[in-house]
Amino acid sequence: MGLKVWLLVSFLAFGQSSFALAASAVTGEIVGQGGQKFPIAVSPLKNLAANTADSARLSTGIADAMVHDLELSGWFRVIDRSAYIESAQTSGITLGAFDFKDWSTIGAEGLVKGGFSVQGEDISVELRLFDVYQNKERIGKRYTGRVRDFRRIAHKFVDEIINQFTGTPGVFNTRIAYVSNSGGRFKEIYVSHLDGSEKFQVTDNHTINLSPSWSADGRSILYSSFKERNQTLYLFELFSGKEVKFSPRVAGKYLGGKLSPDGQSVVATFESGGNTNLHLLDRSGNLLRRLTEDPGIEVSPAWSPDGKQIVFVSDRSGSPQLYILDLQGGKSRRLTYSGGYNTSPEWSPKGDRVVYTGRVGSRFAIFSISADGGEPRKLTSESSDSEDPTWSPDGRFIAFSSNRAGRYHLYVMQASGENQRRLTGSGGDDTKPSWSPRLD
Repeated sequence: MGLKVWLLVSFLAFGQSSFALAASAVTGEIVGQGGQKFPIAVSPLKNLAANTADSARLSTGIADAMVHDLELSGWFRVIDRSAYIESAQTSGITLGAFDFKDWSTIGAEGLVKGGFSVQGEDISVELRLFDVYQNKERIGKRYTGRVRDFRRIAHKFVDEIINQFTGTPGVFNTRIAYVSNSGGRFKEIYVSHLDGSEKFQVTDNHTINLSPSWSADGRSILYSSFKERNQTLYLFELFSGKEVKFSPRVAGKYLGGKLSPDGQSVVATFESGGNTNLHLLDRSGNLLRRLTEDPGIEVSPAWSPDGKQIVFVSDRSGSPQLYILDLQGGKSRRLTYSGGYNTSPEWSPKGDRVVYTGRVGSRFAIFSISADGGEPRKLTSESSDSEDPTWSPDGRFIAFSSNRAGRYHLYVMQASGENQRRLTGSGGDDTKPSWSPRLD
């Protein structure tokens, strides 16, 4: 079967992009198994500057980053490089400059080839996707940037490939914010790409920092911290370094919160006198109005994508369950009835489902339920603990934390629960992931 059956659009124009930031290592392991996968080969890139040595190992580095993303998506089976027949450095990268039989022989239906040239700290990369059976080029892109940004170039091209297959761009040029104690006993906020590269430490205050969440434009992170002893919320701007502290005007503390889809307000959990309720704040932390006034515990709020509803956790029925609050009418309805302990909800980008953590026996698993209610789907096994789910910006993947490998690490799976793969291996506990929107 050729790529014409799989691809929805042919995109032949060349584009340009530029990037910044640094890179680091990545770990990965397959935990689950998906369905039928498309066989694709990813050739090491050709060094187009023959007089310049590939000292940074960009030929295999860019290819390896693309292989990681393609396999992580769960839709592709990347053919092992040891089976490749041609030499990447002596073969061409354009149509007619190589033999498709070298790739059909090893079972490839798709082929990624490319080349790069380096001048000082700058890099230019050409990448192409070919239909092996049809002997055609399907995508061609040119990227320019800094040498240190080569992984992001790979992420952007894989997003293009996925767009051709599914009609929706991939999500590999995104980031995950999370909590880790890898630097010692303290919990700090970190941000990295899905492959572990461009790891950036947001907080460094040697205390406990929790529950990061992204602004809709991907430029700010809201988090909870004990860095000034009394727990409260902080809004940190990634590019400027500016930070806003949310200080309650009455006795109490903010335990966590989420920015609204339009970025103008925050729903926060406020604790006072042993009672917790939800408050609506503006972006500067000023109180707009109180949303709940129940004597029970009201925590873990998350917005619907249209900003009109909030899903949250309450024990008003006797055990922690999910409820949905209509902001205009002020009424709440119960969403979950199965299980005795449900928490950490997050609304899907399409608005059709809510993912959450539920207790099964003595373990925690990830569940998904229709936003209208009904029977939930269990997505992870209860043989270990899986917690804190977060949706990808396209709603096709879910990241979460799990202790299935001993310590807590971050994992990702398709929204169906298939193709569960480990993302981090920091040496500490990595928890509370939050998936960013797509980046430029």
